Amino acid sequence: MQTQKLILTVIILLLASSMLFAQEMKYCEMIGKDVKEVLRVYGKPVHQDLSNPSMKCVFYQSKSSRAAFISDQDGVYQIQVDLTYDSEKEAQKSISKFLLNCVQNDYKVDTLDITNFAVKAPGIKMNLNLFRNDYLNKYEIKFKADRSEIK
Repeated sequence: MQTQKLILTVIILLLASSMLFAQEMKYCEMIGKDVKEVLRVYGKPVHQDLSNPSMKCVFYQSKSSRAAFISDQDGVYQIQVDLTYDSEKEAQKSISKFLLNCVQNDYKVDTLDITNFAVKAPGIKMNLNLFRNDYLNKYEIKFKADRSEIK
């Protein structure tokens, strides 16, 4: 019985972690999409300001992540995401899986140093930074994606 619980727990953790990595890839896929698509994919935000059509802002937050989507009449033009991890190993693993997924989707990855990456895809430029938050004793990944005029 204990073995079955352990196996089930491992399977659930693997599925949850693979969904998180898929979620990270989904962030950059929102560039150029209408804010209604962001709401459809991510659900009800913790805060939104849709009062100005030239700059709509939608914010999401969970225990381990914060995300902001900023759009204009042409769609989402900037996404900022902060992901928090308990260990550097977890954060590095997340970055590795994300970058592997980027390469598999023909995105160009430029390693600036071991904690700083630039990623380019048609119409998108992204930056990914890892740093230690000494105040929280956690590791954070700062992800920023911008719409790019270069297709």
